[in-house]
Amino acid sequence: MTPLTGIKAALPFVAIGAALVLSVWAFFRSEHYRAESDLNYSQNYEIQWRTTQIREHLARIHGDLKLSAATGRLSSDLSRQTFLLDANVGQLLKLDYAPKFLRDRDMQLLNELHTIAQTHLDPLVKGSTNFGAALKVMPGLEQRMFEVSGTAVAHAEALNAASHIGAAASRNRFLFAAALTLAAACYTVLHLRNAFARRRDQQLSSFSTLFAHMTRSRVTALRFFLDYQSEETVRYPEMLAAAREAVKQLETITTGLNTVAYADAEVRCKKLSETLEDLKASRHTALELRIARDAGAASLPAAQMWLVLDEILQNAEAALGEDPDGLVKIVARIADRPLKRQRLLLLEIIDNGPGMPADVLARARMPFFSTKAGRHTGLGLAGCAQMVSALRGTLTIASRPGHGTAVQISLPI
Repeated sequence: MTPLTGIKAALPFVAIGAALVLSVWAFFRSEHYRAESDLNYSQNYEIQWRTTQIREHLARIHGDLKLSAATGRLSSDLSRQTFLLDANVGQLLKLDYAPKFLRDRDMQLLNELHTIAQTHLDPLVKGSTNFGAALKVMPGLEQRMFEVSGTAVAHAEALNAASHIGAAASRNRFLFAAALTLAAACYTVLHLRNAFARRRDQQLSSFSTLFAHMTRSRVTALRFFLDYQSEETVRYPEMLAAAREAVKQLETITTGLNTVAYADAEVRCKKLSETLEDLKASRHTALELRIARDAGAASLPAAQMWLVLDEILQNAEAALGEDPDGLVKIVARIADRPLKRQRLLLLEIIDNGPGMPADVLARARMPFFSTKAGRHTGLGLAGCAQMVSALRGTLTIASRPGHGTAVQISLPI
């Protein structure tokens, strides 16, 4: 294996590995954004809740101060509201994540609010009656808190929007990585399938070459030997004729396998109609052709199609035997597959013979399986299926006892 071949073979696995790594990274990145967004929501909620509480306490303190100034006595609720105000402002200033949602000016305003509240409101709780001075600072306190609250809301919306955008971008990266992983996996499957198909075809070609090389000279020697024999001198003349016929068939098989072995080197194509007419002329059984015009014009490898069709027709003739009503039909048509942008040649060889039971049909495509005890020894349906597969097609068999047998060949053209 050359380095370039090794790189090409490893490329699909590298691609799917990279896609998986990207997918996992994008997934964890998306989870990180989600967790960060949840944390932002929680922190933002606490800051907004405390700023709202502070504004509410300021409003109640303002009302209590007006009532106290009018009556000259400290309102009963003023002490509690002042305590809650101090507590919420103090807690807000102690939050370490507050600067993430509030500006430096907002933090300064909170500190000023805290200081003014301690200067003007705490003395009232301790017994002072200077309600007028406290009322004067209340509008400023409320204005400061209004500004801080508005900043918190606006900054939180911007931060949440950024988190949403980041999470959406991360999800899109994850979907892209998942799609890339799926594409890489599909590419790997197709690559492996094509590699296995090429390897199978190479093995078939190698076997055909070896078999043809090993048997050609031996079959030729056997034929020469039988040609020198005379029916008058041999003990069983009928066996001599059978042996000569068997040698002819072995030579035909050897030639056919040799053709398959060198199919890629030199392919001679022929119209399907011409191949079928030649086959019809060589048959002794009635052969009916129903060939669509476009199917008959299809150009196919002549040698391979002859071997496959001749083998199937010989099987049909053997099944019909001496039946005077025996008939074999060949039907050919073109089928379009728009979604795959593909045209298929559908070729059916149908006989009205006795058919095959289910157990025999299940073994029909097994190598070397035969139901015939006669002298015919061909490629067999297993060899036909392999040859059709080498042409990127499929071969299927349908049969029922009493209903004949139909062999369908599907080939891309």
